[in-house]
Amino acid sequence: PTATPTITPTPTQTPTPTPGPTVAPDIAALPAVVRQGDFLSTFAARYGISLDALIEYNAIENPDVVAPGQRFMIPYRVNRTTPDDVLLPDSELLYGPAYLGFDTRAFVQEQGGWLSQMRLTFVDGREISGGEVIEYVAIRYSVGPRILLALLEARSGLVTNPEEPDDAIKTYPLGHSRAGKGLLNQLEWAADALNSGFYGWLDRGETAIQFRNYRIARGAPNLNPGTIAIQRTLAQDTTFEELPAELDAFMEAYTRLFGDPFQYDAGPILPWELEQPRLAFPWQPGTWWYLTGGPHGAWGRGSAWAALDFVPEDAPVGGCTPAQTWATAASPGLVVRNNRGELLVDLDEDGDVRTGWVLQYLHLTDRVEEGTRLATGDPVGRPACDGGTAISSHLHFARRYNGLWMAAGSPRVPLVFEGAWTTFGDSTPYEGGMIGPQGERITACDCRERGINGIWLAGQ
Repeated sequence: PTATPTITPTPTQTPTPTPGPTVAPDIAALPAVVRQGDFLSTFAARYGISLDALIEYNAIENPDVVAPGQRFMIPYRVNRTTPDDVLLPDSELLYGPAYLGFDTRAFVQEQGGWLSQMRLTFVDGREISGGEVIEYVAIRYSVGPRILLALLEARSGLVTNPEEPDDAIKTYPLGHSRAGKGLLNQLEWAADALNSGFYGWLDRGETAIQFRNYRIARGAPNLNPGTIAIQRTLAQDTTFEELPAELDAFMEAYTRLFGDPFQYDAGPILPWELEQPRLAFPWQPGTWWYLTGGPHGAWGRGSAWAALDFVPEDAPVGGCTPAQTWATAASPGLVVRNNRGELLVDLDEDGDVRTGWVLQYLHLTDRVEEGTRLATGDPVGRPACDGGTAISSHLHFARRYNGLWMAAGSPRVPLVFEGAWTTFGDSTPYEGGMIGPQGERITACDCRERGINGIWLAGQ
């Protein structure tokens, strides 16, 4: 195949765009998913809006065709907005350059709180410290550890208070009883909620803030994704009236621990001059592979729709028996993480996932070892179900840049493979596909149809 040309985006908006300029200030847009048996009229009625408003806002061409799992935005007109104070820079939410020089484990130990004393044991017997738990979640979700620590301190004081907490705090240290129990589950809920707020505002036009009592406000239009992420996360356990006090408590904890958040500002999270590196398809020529998942969450439900799913022809249909065909490196790089089915490959080879381009390969077995330097086309592992959530063997592939999960269908820097195959997204995760250099179209589907989602790379 022909090599993919380097992509040079043309600047058309501010360095850290939000949907504020394109969504009316009085509309709180909330995503909702169609259920089995729904008609569009019953779907609209369930959310208290007119069918005409739903059709117009979502530009629905055929209202008679609706599928379970389809995602629409519900446009509520509200007369209240959240506080409009920008709390912190966007770079603080990302596990990126803002955290260079910050040692999460050492910081936790220095504080001397219960977090520094506790230990967590995984099912495989591995034991890690409280600081390592924070770091584990930060790396996996690509969320700033200072944010996680400030949330934990504001909700339970575990970062600085050395006294053993009561059982209620041990069970729900972030106070969110609708998530799993224990420190790891609570932190993973928080990281996913932060990502949902951040990328929902940045990429998906989600302008609504929903509270514990299910009431809705519009995120203040002037806010940045980082501030919205904090507001949406805290809102899940409070009311509109109580939100200002919760925001104050979070900022008090943050500044007491770390000082002014703007001192860590690493600049625009998506520079205008950003270019995607050249990427090959992550398999060898001469085999059929299928695009079974269009743009969807890279890790958890909240992150950017940065990932695509591929499956080779020899993988079993259903089930988790590993494929015989190997996934291969899409670009040269250094393997900096090999954990529970996931590889992170650092393309600038500085060994730091916080800087530059990083590729994620997920659900692989027989993975290459951490520390391996890869050339394009080198085997990285065989598609299986390892790591994350998977019910059938496949490869999940995504990109990060400076800690930012890069939406695969982004108009700014889309995911492009060799031969100028360019990813496009949809309003629903897992939908979308790729367009080839001559306008050829591949559409993602849970199928293996060569004429629909099949990809064949001719041998060299």
